[in-house]
Amino acid sequence: MHMSIVSYLRNRSFSIYTKLLGSFLIVLIPVFTVALIGNNEGAQKVKTEIEKTTKSKVDDYLNTFDSEMLRVINLRNEYILDKDLQDISMLSSIMSPYQFTQSVSRIVDKLNVLKSFSSYVSDVEVAIPKLNRTISTTSYKSSFDENAFIQAKTVLDDSIIEAFNEYYIYGVYPVSLPEGIEPLYAVKILLSREKIMQSLTEMVSRLQGGGFLFGAKMDWFLQSGATEDMRTEFQPYLQAFVAQNKTEQNEWITIDDVRYFVAMERSGRTGTTLLFYVKEDEILGPLKENQTWLVALSIVSLFVVALFAYWIHRLIRKPIRIMVLALRKVEQGHTGVTIQYQFKDEFNYMYNQFNEMTNRLEVLIHQVYEQQIRTQRAELKQLQSQINPHFLYNSYFVMYRLAHMKDLDNVQRLAKHLGEYFRFITRSESEDVSLLEEWNHTQAYIEIQMFRYKRRMKAVYDSLLPEHHQLIVPRLLLQPIVENAFEHGLLNKQSDGLVMIRFNTVADGVVITIEDNGEELVDEQIVQLQRKLTGYNDITETTGMINVHKRIGLKFGEPFGLQVLRASIGGLCVQIYIPGGKN
Repeated sequence: MHMSIVSYLRNRSFSIYTKLLGSFLIVLIPVFTVALIGNNEGAQKVKTEIEKTTKSKVDDYLNTFDSEMLRVINLRNEYILDKDLQDISMLSSIMSPYQFTQSVSRIVDKLNVLKSFSSYVSDVEVAIPKLNRTISTTSYKSSFDENAFIQAKTVLDDSIIEAFNEYYIYGVYPVSLPEGIEPLYAVKILLSREKIMQSLTEMVSRLQGGGFLFGAKMDWFLQSGATEDMRTEFQPYLQAFVAQNKTEQNEWITIDDVRYFVAMERSGRTGTTLLFYVKEDEILGPLKENQTWLVALSIVSLFVVALFAYWIHRLIRKPIRIMVLALRKVEQGHTGVTIQYQFKDEFNYMYNQFNEMTNRLEVLIHQVYEQQIRTQRAELKQLQSQINPHFLYNSYFVMYRLAHMKDLDNVQRLAKHLGEYFRFITRSESEDVSLLEEWNHTQAYIEIQMFRYKRRMKAVYDSLLPEHHQLIVPRLLLQPIVENAFEHGLLNKQSDGLVMIRFNTVADGVVITIEDNGEELVDEQIVQLQRKLTGYNDITETTGMINVHKRIGLKFGEPFGLQVLRASIGGLCVQIYIPGGKN
């Protein structure tokens, strides 16, 4: 049925708001119905889990407390038989002052050990009637509490005693004496009421109820999270538990029309009993409130759905509409479109990405256009500079001179180089060529220059490695740099001019180094060239070296391009860095 309603809404031509409203009602009504049923079942499950948790926490607390007390009792039993205590209580009359002092010192040390054995122990005292002395961890008194001593003689178990708002465990030596015979000494371990109350309060607060901790005969009583009225109300229940000599009891009881869950447990050795209680309303109250809130929420949700539909219109439909309009503008060719959004949500991210996309698109268009313009300018500049009358005049004059000398071999060589040179620079079917083609063109240019300047300068170059022959590079990559070395670096060099060209393979590419031994270049000029190469984005720049650097950057990206520095042979060194793989 649910799927049929959804299909109906999908197929009918309702508005988006009607579909949203109907969809929310379809989802909310079953959800709230299930929530009401689940709330009732959850109440019972929570009730059961609270019972288990309460019984477990009571058991854990009493076991921990009992274990701590038993450790203290066992240490007391061992300490009652201490030799120093026996010596000082029976042989003090024959002991030297030194022996007596040493024995007292050792006794105090052992009392401190016993005190530090448990956080529940606040102090330890030893009463010696024969000496009329009481030794503790902090004092050596010339008296002792006779009433407490008499009470200690009657204590034959491990119970906790309460007197004068102090809680302690007593032990006497010897343990069994005939009637009328006084013990030699008694050990009194004072318990910290604050520490016991602190642990009881922590346990009670975690379970959000109240608790009572009391002795075997209800002769002492500690309570946390409970008032004196609550103690009075629970008193009959506590007395019945003690009278029946039970060790554990967990049940629901009603006191003054209020239902409580009670978990109670008694220690088998010390007789200490812990009772914890929690009101039923504390357990199930939130669930009952939830049931009321669910009904109210069902009503409010109908109103919220309408508001949500309006909110959807403002926060989703409107931003989408703006995005659609912007995309239509881009579709019409307006690449500089940007849209703004004031909120920091997903649409903000989409708008920012759209803006970045249009900006990047504009940059890419600019780069492609710039690359074409620079390539055309480079080729045009190269064509104009190389076939100018001066270049032709010099080349043909050299050819004439060779022919006049009947040096036909060199005439043929020069004519061949000129033909290859002009064929390469006038060819325009492709912007990219292989590195081998570019190198052959550069060699033709070098050979032409050698015919002209062979008495003034020479060129030394490596052979291009076979694995680099088919690397694709922009046209007119090497020849403009070599021309710069001949025409500018060695312009005023009358003899011993040198141009060196080397090919070096590096990790991710090839470095082509072109050096000259010109003598007129100063360091400031090198710095200026470096700055121009760094800020080469100006499209109006037509320098051959800048054009080469720009075209390499546009084709291959960072870090490829040109770098200039002082040559090892004195003039300018230009390093052309290109990728090493085929592209």
